[in-house]
Amino acid sequence: MAWGMSFERDAEHDVVTAHFTDCILVTDEDVYRWGREVEAQFAKFNGRVDLLINLDGLIVRHTAGRIFGKVRREVLERNTHRSYRYGGDEMTLTFINTSGAIHGAAVNHFPTREAALAALIAERETLRKRGFTPFLPGVFNTKR
Repeated sequence: MAWGMSFERDAEHDVVTAHFTDCILVTDEDVYRWGREVEAQFAKFNGRVDLLINLDGLIVRHTAGRIFGKVRREVLERNTHRSYRYGGDEMTLTFINTSGAIHGAAVNHFPTREAALAALIAERETLRKRGFTPFLPGVFNTKR
């Protein structure tokens, strides 16, 4: 199965956007391969990132849905601070919502990248106003 993925840093917003091309997950082995390749993409970055996920091009079939939820949660826990999604087909969104309920993985979904980015920035701002800035280099929290 030929598929592709790219993870690109948006330096202006300090976020990584994941793009998938023809990633059709049908079997458990497809899901494990997807997980390995996603981990390899994350290895390009220095530590955990904020992630926007373009779900267009990622298709999860019912035969792979159960294991996808588990692998998705594990990959996100290891590599992201927070993640927001946009795009995607109905079945894939169903598995993302289901895995969120079962495995506790994030399910934030928006119609566009711009809406997902705005929500991510709003979450950061809310945390900053509360004095929570653990991921900014050189910033020390003075509320101790």
